[in-house]
Amino acid sequence: MQTVVLTEMGIAVFEEKKCKKSFPFSNPSKEYISVRKGEARIHDLIDYVANLDGVISVSDEALLSILKKNSIDAQLMSEDGVNEIHASKPEILVTAGFAKDQNDAMVKLRDFAIQLSSSKVTEVSESPDLHIIQAINTLDDIDKIGNGVSSRLREWYGLHFPELDNIIDSVYGYAQIVLAGKRSQLTKNVFVDAGFPESKVEMLLLVSEKSRGGDISDENLSIVQSLARQIVELHDLRKKLESHIEIQMNEIAPNFAAILGTAVGARILARAGGLKKLASMPASTIQVLGAEKALFRSLKTGSQPPKHGLLFQHALVHAAPRWQRGKIARAVAAKAAIAARVDVYGGGLNKTLLEKLNIRVDEIGKKYKEPTEKKPTPRGDFRSDRGESRGNRDFRRSDRGESRGNRDFRRSDRGESRGNRDFRRSDRGESRGNRDFRRSDRGESRGNRDFRRSDRGESRGNRDFRRSDRGESRGNRDFRRSDRGESRDNDKSKMKGKKRKKFGRR
Repeated sequence: MQTVVLTEMGIAVFEEKKCKKSFPFSNPSKEYISVRKGEARIHDLIDYVANLDGVISVSDEALLSILKKNSIDAQLMSEDGVNEIHASKPEILVTAGFAKDQNDAMVKLRDFAIQLSSSKVTEVSESPDLHIIQAINTLDDIDKIGNGVSSRLREWYGLHFPELDNIIDSVYGYAQIVLAGKRSQLTKNVFVDAGFPESKVEMLLLVSEKSRGGDISDENLSIVQSLARQIVELHDLRKKLESHIEIQMNEIAPNFAAILGTAVGARILARAGGLKKLASMPASTIQVLGAEKALFRSLKTGSQPPKHGLLFQHALVHAAPRWQRGKIARAVAAKAAIAARVDVYGGGLNKTLLEKLNIRVDEIGKKYKEPTEKKPTPRGDFRSDRGESRGNRDFRRSDRGESRGNRDFRRSDRGESRGNRDFRRSDRGESRGNRDFRRSDRGESRGNRDFRRSDRGESRGNRDFRRSDRGESRGNRDFRRSDRGESRDNDKSKMKGKKRKKFGRR
């Protein structure tokens, strides 16, 4: 009976514990992994084994599958035989001629283990989904940095041209105007090149002429323009990253990208830690990825669990009515879990997943047209879920040997009683009435506030006098608003105008 043994240094063929032929590896770690994956091309071994007579037993399942693919009749070795090979590995390496002696075999096995670990680290680092994770995290960081720099730019350039802040929401457009220079240098071509419509261009020209901002020096302007230049460069880098993530997602995880979209899919991929990890997750976990804080708060306090995490950014969930979002998020997560598994095992693009998801979303929209509000859960039910009631506190006290009356015993152990607070005050020479004495020591009384006002020559009515000294009155606020062309109603619209667009969003 011939035995084919896969070792770390090569493959050997034995007959009655005598080596008949050995096939050493030129690159042990690389070739060993390729054999274990069933991808090795071992033509010399196959040609040799094909000419052998009798039953052939193989020590490794992957090696057996390679032989069977080449029409060689072989069988897997028994478990005891495999264990015996592992126990006598140095002796086998020496017998097969892969090592001089047992010490040399141990050194080679150690070197092989180091090489194998290094190759596995290299293999993991080359995984394309890790590059997608880095790209989407970089995109989010760019948004954060861009928004911070943009806020500083608006505040600084706003000293020179304050009216521009309320008119232009786009970060990129604002930066392009700043790059053009001072407001006196802003021409119609500058606004047109920045991509503003004709109506807004006319408004900008009119406002730049009537601006009340102060002058800005050339030194300050050059620093402000360098900030604007950074924002423009970040904007261009963001565009490149977006297109790169879209291409990579469609290549590596086409089904997952089709269900979730490239940006949302990449963010969920990054939160999961990789495509393989994502494929092993249940749909319920994918549904709440990104809402871990709310989930653990729910588990701790018994509050309502989150319905969605990062999935809220999905267009179907985000645009749905509030009472449908949880159901749609569940349907999307279920299809996303299937799509991730198809992508990991190389099933190709499956369009039926997206079609079934759209059908399910339509069903939810028709079935739950009206909101279905649930009654709030009373707080006492959580106690009853744990089998407890308010009365159970007494049982827990009794388990600790305590009772409600024990508080007084603990006070008495410290030599205190409820009445001791007054004694401690008396030790400090105080009493409840002492507060008034301390005021009287400072020459004050509750009524002194009015005296202190009178010392400053003020009274409650003086506020109006100070207004009149400045030539103002309560009604003047309306006049100042009217000078600026504003009214009280404009305050609300101004607040809406303050809700600027974020970096990277149009």
